[in-house]
Amino acid sequence: MRILLACLLAAAASATVAQNLGKDAPKQPSAAAAACPECGVVRSVRHVTKEIKPDGKDDARPSGFVASVPLGGGRPSAGSSTRIGKDAVQTSESWEIVIALDDGRFRLLNVPEPPDVRQGDKVRVEANGRLTLRAD
Repeated sequence: MRILLACLLAAAASATVAQNLGKDAPKQPSAAAAACPECGVVRSVRHVTKEIKPDGKDDARPSGFVASVPLGGGRPSAGSSTRIGKDAVQTSESWEIVIALDDGRFRLLNVPEPPDVRQGDKVRVEANGRLTLRAD
């Protein structure tokens, strides 16, 4: 009787384990994803502006005296040429594109020019990092 009960419990346990393994197993990519591993859909396009901080290396050596008198009125300024005009904030612009690839991976691209793609576009990521629209 004990042997029969142990066999039934072992069979039930193995069926439960087999069901759980099927849920946790990674999904196989579809045939379309296997044919084009770098194809996907644009999930987001975001404009990124970053402030460029001065490195401070040139601040120690003055290069001359500069006087600035604005045309049409305004307050004149005078001082070292390394300090005049340094108060303006310098920025860099780029665009961040998130692509959900057909095989389940995600890809992030940073491009310096405004992209020609929008959210929802089907694209292919070329070897050089450029995007091309897909017709399918």
